[in-house]
Amino acid sequence: MTSFIIWYVLSLILAVVNLPLTWRLFKALPSRGYALSRPVGLLLWGYLFWLLTSLQLLHNNLAGQLVAFGLVIMLNLLVLRGGRAKGLWAWIKANHRLILTTEALFLVAFGLWAVVRAANPAIIGTEKPMEMAFINAILRSPTFPPNDPWLSGYAISYYYFGYVLAAMLIRVSGVDAAIGYNLMSALWFALTALGAYGVLFDLLAGNRHKEGKISGWVYAASLLAPFMLLIVSNWHGFLDILHARGLFWSQDAAGQSVSSFWQWINLKELTTAPASYSWFPLRLGGVQWWGASRVVQDFTLNGTALEVIDEFPFFTYLLSDLHPHLLAMPFVLLAVSQALNAIRGGWQGETRFWHWRLPWGLPEIAFAVLTLGGLAFMNTWDFPFYLLLIAAALVYGQYRSNGWNGRRIGEFFLLCFGLGIPAILMYFPFFLSFSSQAGGILPSLAFFTQGHYFWIMFGPLLLPLFAGLLAHFFERPQARAVKPAFLITLGLFLFLFVFSWSLAFIGTKLPTLNQLFLGLQGATPGESPLWQALLNRLKAPGTWITLFLLSFLALNALLGEHCSQAEEPESAHTEKSTHTFVLFLLILGLLLTLAPEFVYLRDNFGTRMNTIFKFYFQAWILWSLAGSYMLVQLIGSATKTKLWEKLFPFGMFLLGMIAMYLGLYRDDAVFQRFNQNLGALGSSPLDYIVLGIFALAMIWFIFELVSRRWKMALAVICICGIAMGLVYPVVALWNKTGGIPSADQLTLDGTQYYKAIWPDQMQAVEWLKQAPLGVMVEAVADTGGSYTTYASVSTFSGMPTVLGWIGHEAQWRGGYLEMGSRQNDIRTLYSTHDWQEAKAILDKYQIKYVYVGDLEIRTYALDESKFQEHLQLVFNSPGARIYAYAAGQ
Repeated sequence: MTSFIIWYVLSLILAVVNLPLTWRLFKALPSRGYALSRPVGLLLWGYLFWLLTSLQLLHNNLAGQLVAFGLVIMLNLLVLRGGRAKGLWAWIKANHRLILTTEALFLVAFGLWAVVRAANPAIIGTEKPMEMAFINAILRSPTFPPNDPWLSGYAISYYYFGYVLAAMLIRVSGVDAAIGYNLMSALWFALTALGAYGVLFDLLAGNRHKEGKISGWVYAASLLAPFMLLIVSNWHGFLDILHARGLFWSQDAAGQSVSSFWQWINLKELTTAPASYSWFPLRLGGVQWWGASRVVQDFTLNGTALEVIDEFPFFTYLLSDLHPHLLAMPFVLLAVSQALNAIRGGWQGETRFWHWRLPWGLPEIAFAVLTLGGLAFMNTWDFPFYLLLIAAALVYGQYRSNGWNGRRIGEFFLLCFGLGIPAILMYFPFFLSFSSQAGGILPSLAFFTQGHYFWIMFGPLLLPLFAGLLAHFFERPQARAVKPAFLITLGLFLFLFVFSWSLAFIGTKLPTLNQLFLGLQGATPGESPLWQALLNRLKAPGTWITLFLLSFLALNALLGEHCSQAEEPESAHTEKSTHTFVLFLLILGLLLTLAPEFVYLRDNFGTRMNTIFKFYFQAWILWSLAGSYMLVQLIGSATKTKLWEKLFPFGMFLLGMIAMYLGLYRDDAVFQRFNQNLGALGSSPLDYIVLGIFALAMIWFIFELVSRRWKMALAVICICGIAMGLVYPVVALWNKTGGIPSADQLTLDGTQYYKAIWPDQMQAVEWLKQAPLGVMVEAVADTGGSYTTYASVSTFSGMPTVLGWIGHEAQWRGGYLEMGSRQNDIRTLYSTHDWQEAKAILDKYQIKYVYVGDLEIRTYALDESKFQEHLQLVFNSPGARIYAYAAGQ
């Protein structure tokens, strides 16, 4: 509890200190960026500390952090000069409701996820040890770039800025790193919730803040964005429940359970009938929550299934790996808000650069460069996406001021270079030591997302997007641009198809690429892979059709919005800019889901697993924001009736869900009879109640349609889709945390599991944390050790080890060159009987500490006598020992 309070107070200080700068930068937004004051402060503080430490002007310690924070305070004080302090104070007094709502949301979100993490805090499995190793290595490194914890003598070759921020918060708060790890997850959950809330608030409030009248509903409706972004999930959980209940299964003549529906869905673990009917999906080993992140499947041309990662935010935070895509989320929303500020005119000003005069203010330009560079340093995949968004927003402003001509296209590309290159240069010390595993672009010939997978993944977001676009299409016939929208969409698809198939054709003809390319695609010898791939896609065109329609409707709305050249008041201009920005979000998300249908980035895996992972995750962020706005607008304009009439169908739906759940929970036979024979339903009063409520809701829904209140009907469909996306959070959260733990079971200490299983090892870790920095050595798994407890001593102590997780090091560095013979040398060090041979290895890697524990004994034919005879035993316990070596002894 104490650690939580310290971090909350620390975050509040960040918000207060950086409010002047945020208020100054986001001057065109109703919220003035208040929800972003914490990410703004973290970004600026982290950048100054990292840069000055990298330039050897500061040390990587608490004093260095405080100096950097002092610079942040000075910058904010400079912002308040010239009477701005009075303006800021007046804004605070006028917007106390926004401030209180935002702070309440932050506290609830931070507290909620701190409890979730306290219920399952162990830093074990998946990528958690890697991230803990990075954080501890940064805390122990004297300067930057920090030591690679799993490859001594090298710096981290990974986008590590998010881990610098984590290490800074852990150090300044004084909490243990294993506690800080879990607090980071909770804090970032809250920061992401605030960022999403701020974006939707600014979209809905429009220009009302200038008139001093923001409606009360805006404050409540804006909560939909963090809800859609962080809580609503894909439809895997809903399907999981249907499967667990035995729906769509029947018996064949042999008495075997068969289902054409579940074979068509073809989701792992859902293709076989459940052993028994249950409301809670049962899995071997108890892991139910994992499957939702593997909804999308790829297949090679020979039919081999390949795993694809398709995380979405709720799963990401439930898993709580502090991976770059999670750490970047608040700063992604910061970039989105900067683009919104730009499209609203918040960048207006003048900046002279040599012979050029730029129509934008220098502070806004500089901070956008800082943000974009930070994204490149934090999660490099995100950098180009939000560079495009900001450039598009600025070019739109030029279009509004000067009209459309060919120069706008040139300006767009100039802005991409003009913002992108300085962003890289601002973080140039990082790129000097960074080795990428990216190996170019490959055509996604065999790999494509089948339509039902795409809808299972994005269904809760696609429904509001389609509903909003359809409402625009039918409600505003005067603002249609059907022909150009269709032609542009068709041209886009044809271009991507020709580009991808041309690359594939070249790949099949060049001798140096033929074997690699055809091997990755699983081509059958003697058959044309291009024709075979095209036929496979034509058999499952659902995703192409979905994205084609979405693209057409979005472009129709975007082009139709600007077909009129008539003069318009400022309020209409602001509303049009808002709608345009929402369409920009939608179209960027569309491009991120469309591109992997044709090309993907080659990495060590050789498939589009990582491309789908990174692209779909950003698409979820963008579509959740756009979908939230469209759903609020759809409900708000659905009818002109009283509020209770608007809410009645939603209330009926929720009441029906509750009634059905209670009824089926109390009498499972009802569901089984319903599944086998609809006529059997109604044999008890409870059956009649459940059926009656659903019938009433259905009648009301049909009434809405026939009475031409079709937008309300669309809204009801959207609500149903979102409700289906809420099944997973309920079931998965219970499964992941093991139910509701008692208060004495809650802890944020991520090492508690290790302390219970390997107490001697963790005592050795505590000794190493207090010892002088030096290279250590511990066992390496024969299989590479990834996702195991190997290298855990270096992970939790911060000491660089000779070699840790081999597979991960290969991913970070694009190969095994740097690792050389380390794995064999470590084996020789532990097993050899020859002291001179062991000494040569100790000197080669400048090893200072030799750890001997359970894994070393089990992994190697250990000869410990040479260490006992020639090295100093500095730590000793029944299950772990540490020997110290001084070079030359």
